[in-house]
Amino acid sequence: MKPFMASLISLLLPLLLAATSAHAAEATPSDVYAEAVRIDHEIEALQRHFKAVGQATVELKTGDLKPQHTWAKSYTLLLKIGKLRRKLGLTYIQPATVEPMQEMPPNQPWGMTQRILAEIAILKHSLDIPGQPPAAVRVSGKRPIDAYNKLHQLSGEMELLAGAVTSSEVYGEVKRLDEDINAILRHQRIFEKAVPPPRRENLRPKDSLQAVFALMTEIQRLQRVHGLPTTDFKGFDMGDKTTPDDVFGMVALALVELQRVKARIGMTHAITPAAPYEENKTPTDVVQLLGYVTDKLRAIGTK
Repeated sequence: MKPFMASLISLLLPLLLAATSAHAAEATPSDVYAEAVRIDHEIEALQRHFKAVGQATVELKTGDLKPQHTWAKSYTLLLKIGKLRRKLGLTYIQPATVEPMQEMPPNQPWGMTQRILAEIAILKHSLDIPGQPPAAVRVSGKRPIDAYNKLHQLSGEMELLAGAVTSSEVYGEVKRLDEDINAILRHQRIFEKAVPPPRRENLRPKDSLQAVFALMTEIQRLQRVHGLPTTDFKGFDMGDKTTPDDVFGMVALALVELQRVKARIGMTHAITPAAPYEENKTPTDVVQLLGYVTDKLRAIGTK
């Protein structure tokens, strides 16, 4: 019986793994949205535990988004969970990143929702908060923008627990862009002569956001050079209502868009490094660094 069972397991295991992989590959934006609803339930449990007051107010975004953009929003939510851990005196956990790919399948943002649920479960265990998330309720007809906005709302709810996004955190994420662009320059053997632009004092988050849009223009120039489609992000311009979190989200979008360029030029194993811990940064620092990395990017693909 034992040899028979071992033989049967060895026969069935590849089939089970294949079925699991096939299920993951079939994930849709509706599946991601359904998992985001489960995350909503878990964040509410955390808010009840900490007796959080107030209600998050976020501006919904518009646009024809793709799975990589939903993945980016999931990444920022994981960063905020890590921030809450640090605030509580727990060990900070760096979110997982992925290798560059030209087009991200929906199973990748679905996987990020599972990481979020797992991190919240670990946090609840540490805090002795009982309860499990509800089973997913099937929904249909959702687009990536719907999943993005649901996660965007949850990201705002998490700020009630972890604290508002700061310019220092935005600066740390821009440093990741800087590392990526330096890696592209080395890969392309390009010597650039960019220098940090002069500092402009008394800037606001809306100035930081416009600096990210200027960077995105250069990223999309490179995407067109390499035959990649681009996305219109006009629906992300918040004008005078811009918050540091809007800038945070837009930097995350710039990062995922740059990954597509990296994949196209053969840098498929060049994973973006983690953000450094930064303190006491202001929009002036953010705008200056964004101007510097944008100037570096202009040296790529211009010859």
